[in-house]
Amino acid sequence: MIWVEILSRQREVAARFRVVASEVRIGRGYDNDVVIDDPYVAAKHLRVYRHDDGHLVAEDVGSANGTFLDGNRTRLSTFTVDGKQPIRIGQTYLHIRDVNHEVERERLAPTGRHALPIALTIALALVLVGIDALKIWLTQTGEARLSAYLTPLLTVASALLVWVGLWALLCRIFDGRAHFLRNLLIALIGTVAFSVFNEFALYAAYAWNWPDGVTYGYVAAWLSFAGLCFFHLREVGRKRLWLKGAAVALLMAGGIAFTTLQQSEAASDFGRAKTAHWLLPPMLRAVPLKDEDAFFKDIGNLKARLDSDRSQAQPADARL
Repeated sequence: MIWVEILSRQREVAARFRVVASEVRIGRGYDNDVVIDDPYVAAKHLRVYRHDDGHLVAEDVGSANGTFLDGNRTRLSTFTVDGKQPIRIGQTYLHIRDVNHEVERERLAPTGRHALPIALTIALALVLVGIDALKIWLTQTGEARLSAYLTPLLTVASALLVWVGLWALLCRIFDGRAHFLRNLLIALIGTVAFSVFNEFALYAAYAWNWPDGVTYGYVAAWLSFAGLCFFHLREVGRKRLWLKGAAVALLMAGGIAFTTLQQSEAASDFGRAKTAHWLLPPMLRAVPLKDEDAFFKDIGNLKARLDSDRSQAQPADARL
C-alpha cells in the first residue's frame, strides 16, 4: 500500500490517495493511478515502485519539465523516497509515503488558548487609548470637548481595523485562515510601541531640550512600519522568511533615505529645523529657562558671528 498526497502552496495536504499496489503511476493522463490536474505535468510523469530492500523508489519516466525535490534545482531521474521532503513535478508538490510512515505525536489541546491573546489585545488597546487621551488632555488650550477625544480615537481605531482586515484577508487567501486576532495583536504592539516612543520624544524635546527624537522620528516610524509588515507577512506564510525580511528591509531603507532627502531639501530651502507642534504644560519643563541677561548675551554672540560671516563673504572688488 502506498499513499500519495497532493500539497498546497503552504505544503499542507490538499488531497490524499491510497493505492493498494506495489507500483504507482502519477501523471496527467487518465490511465495513471493518481491523476494530476497540472498543465506542466506530463501525461506519464512519475513511477513509484518498491525496491528489493523495501524502500520506495521514484522514477521520472521521461517528462519534459523533470522531477525535483523541494528546494533543490537538480533534476532527478531515479531517487529513493523518504516521505518527508516534498517532491515537485510541474508546479505540483507531492508527498509519497509508505503505509508504515511514522507520524508525529498528537498535540495536546491547550485549555483557554484564546484567553491570553484576548486579554493582551484588550490591555494594549486600553494603553493606546490612554496614551492618546493623555496627550489630548495635556495639549488642550481651550474648552474641553468630547469630540476632541472621540475624533482621533475613532480615526486610529478605523485605520487599525482596515489595516488588520487587509492582512487577515491575505492570510485567508494564502494560508486558508484569517488569523484576525494575531494580526490585530501585531498591529496593536507596533502602534503602542511607536506611540510610546513618539510621546517620549516630544517630552524629551520640550523638557530637556533633546530634539533628536523629534528630528529623526521618521526613522522610528519606518522601523515600526517595517516590523509590522514583516510579522504580518509571517502570518500570511512561514515559507521564505529571509526573502520577506530582505524585501521589508529594502523598503525600510528606501523609505528612510527618501524621507531624509526630503527633510534635507526642506531645511535647505526654508532654513527651519523641525520643531514640536504640541504645547505642553510649563510644569513638565525639566531644564530651567535662561535668564534675560544670558539670552541677550547669546544674541550678541550670534550677531557677532553673522557680521563676521558677512564680511568674509563679500567679493574682493567690493572691499576695495
